[in-house]
Amino acid sequence: MKARPRAIVAALAMLACSVACSSQGQDPAHQAPVQASGSTQVVVRQVSLPDLTGMAPAVQQQLRDQFDELARVRAGTAPRDEQAAAYGGMGKLLLAAESFGDAETCFLNASDLSPSDVQWGYYLAHVYRLQGDSPKAASYFERTLKARPDDVAALVWLGNVYLDQGRTAEAEAPFSRALALDSRVAAARIGLGRVALAARDFSKAIEQLEAALAIDASATSVHYLLASAYRGAGQAARADAHLRQRGPGQIGPPDPLMQQVAGLLRSPVIYEGRGDRAIARGDFSRAVIEFRAGLELAPENLAIRQKLATALSLTGDVQGAVRHLQEILQRDPTFASAHYSLAVLLLADGQADRAIEQFGSAVKYEPTYVQARLQLGNTLQSRGRFEPAREQYAAVVQLDPRVAEARFGEAIALAGLARFADARDRLDAGARLHPDRLEFVSALARLQAAARDPHVRDGNQALALATDLTKRQDSAAARETLAMALAEVGRYDDAVSAQREAIAMAERNGQRELASHMTANLRLFEKRQPSRTPWRELPMWVP
Repeated sequence: MKARPRAIVAALAMLACSVACSSQGQDPAHQAPVQASGSTQVVVRQVSLPDLTGMAPAVQQQLRDQFDELARVRAGTAPRDEQAAAYGGMGKLLLAAESFGDAETCFLNASDLSPSDVQWGYYLAHVYRLQGDSPKAASYFERTLKARPDDVAALVWLGNVYLDQGRTAEAEAPFSRALALDSRVAAARIGLGRVALAARDFSKAIEQLEAALAIDASATSVHYLLASAYRGAGQAARADAHLRQRGPGQIGPPDPLMQQVAGLLRSPVIYEGRGDRAIARGDFSRAVIEFRAGLELAPENLAIRQKLATALSLTGDVQGAVRHLQEILQRDPTFASAHYSLAVLLLADGQADRAIEQFGSAVKYEPTYVQARLQLGNTLQSRGRFEPAREQYAAVVQLDPRVAEARFGEAIALAGLARFADARDRLDAGARLHPDRLEFVSALARLQAAARDPHVRDGNQALALATDLTKRQDSAAARETLAMALAEVGRYDDAVSAQREAIAMAERNGQRELASHMTANLRLFEKRQPSRTPWRELPMWVP
């Protein structure tokens, strides 16, 4: 996912300095009295337009327009509520642009001008939260809840800032109150899970965190918390499983006011982020809309154009996707991920040879592109080109030894090259490194039961592996593997029975073609002959 342009963030980080030097040398905190229509004097803080250098042109124009509107309102005798709205509008734009100091000044003015409007204090709480000032953030969230005690978002955020301050006991109440109001707020359950973890109540932490994931699986950062909880509960295997699934995905509570802020800026980065989130939740049509909007603001942005192509392909508009990918490659022939995306589309269209060319270009321009090398190896292997496929798999293992699919693919390529001993050794190593991946067990059992090289065959080892496989995976293919192993050790009657069970299971599951292919082995076993074909088709990795 593409990060927010550093130039924007860096420019906004210097706003305090730029504002201090603007407005004819006035201090941005300089207080100036204003006379609102029909009211007493209110003292407001001076606000100046920040340095816009580095911001997207559309964002620069938004900030200028809002600042002009603020100046217009300030110049007249508008009521306080109207002035507050002008300051608040400016503050929301600055908050969206991550110019927190200037946003704070605007929201303070808005709050002073319209103290009964709770939103300005709520936005101030977020300004302080985002700057890491937990005590001030807590104070303003508490003020919000005095006016709106059933505000779910404020309750969750208050619990979070309490946790940030180490006030664990106090954090439980707002999280519990939020859940009482809405039991589907995953962020509140995460908060209670954190409270339980701090108290070393691991069973309660597991209960709340698992419930949060059940509500929203995109909160992948929860896996790290669950790993800690399961480890504390003495369940190391489950802890390791969650640790492998950890990610950056975090979620907050439903928050309409902050959602308004998130949607304010007409920035390509904003639209790109919305498109990314739409794809993550499976709303591909919305993703197309968001990426198109981002591309209108930044037509030269090739990364957004590629994401638009991906979204179009997911909606079924493959031709539109290909057009955008070709345009990317016309502008930059070295854009590796565009080559990769085009290869995927060509492969789906049955054009394997052209896909190989595009995968190859992706690898050429980005040699460390693991996924491109992996798919290049898979596609080469599907065309029977085992040696170049093996080279790609081996390169992936060198780049990242954790990629089990590459280890498996390399082993199958070696078998395709009749290097059965090397294939056996790779499968054995893979099964040890990835004990949860049954592909290694199945392929190794079949190779030791039916390889053409007698030095590789080991019927007793094949039978042990196949027996374990059927216990862990009761499928037609697993039962056939068992039948092959039984035949290799000379137990032909048992092999016939197991093969017939495999055929019957395939037929029950609607796998008629598989059932038909299995009859060849059945005929061999009935003739008291072993199989010498480990697999009819190349074994495929199942993600």
